[in-house]
Amino acid sequence: MNNLNEIYVATKDKEYVLAKIEGLCQKYNSRNGVNYEQQKALFRNYCHDTVEVFHECFETTMLGITRCIIQVERFQKLDNIDIDAAKWLIYDMLLHLKKLVSSMIPIKDLPSCKKLIGLSADDMIAKAKDLVKSDIVKVGVGAILLASKINDVIKIEDVKDYYHRNLEELQNEIKLKGNQVSFIEQFLLDKFNAEIGYCNLALVKAGIGITEELRDMAEIGRKHIEKYEQNHFARNGSFVLSHNSEF
Repeated sequence: MNNLNEIYVATKDKEYVLAKIEGLCQKYNSRNGVNYEQQKALFRNYCHDTVEVFHECFETTMLGITRCIIQVERFQKLDNIDIDAAKWLIYDMLLHLKKLVSSMIPIKDLPSCKKLIGLSADDMIAKAKDLVKSDIVKVGVGAILLASKINDVIKIEDVKDYYHRNLEELQNEIKLKGNQVSFIEQFLLDKFNAEIGYCNLALVKAGIGITEELRDMAEIGRKHIEKYEQNHFARNGSFVLSHNSEF
């Protein structure tokens, strides 16, 4: 059974998606047929409606939701099946998805170092705290990301590492699918690479931990940023994204 650790992207407002999932749970989990044939017919309707919600509410080219669809469709086609056990597995899947969707945020609201790179080093320090005004940042109280002295740096790398983890996960998912990249996956690849580029440029601008390697990474980052802003920037708010990683 899929453990739902992959990246999930919703195509609808998360309150709408949550309502659709809750509707499935309420509609079918208390309904039972008087005999096995009626139970099987109800169960097949359950599977059909579940797959329809997945297609309506999620980017179905991505590995995680694809696995969910395949699992439910496999149950739907089986003639001899333990219906109660299969219903429980689908219900468990829906509960996990519901939890995941509850934590989703619009892509446009993900933390970004973009706004730092146009500031002076001193202004960057003053503005850095704005990056953490989001529920997805789970860190202690204090100066975040940047500070005036090297000993006070709590790490702009927290943001950078977040995108690195998501980038590596997405690359792994694409590999598992046979290296076929959908539009949304390309969008996310470019997004994650661009955000890593913003982080590297911000580190260089702040004068913290500058090395030749970082300068080279910043130059690569500029190319990723240019590609992203030319090709995808207008779609930055079109989806909401699950984030299994925390800072």
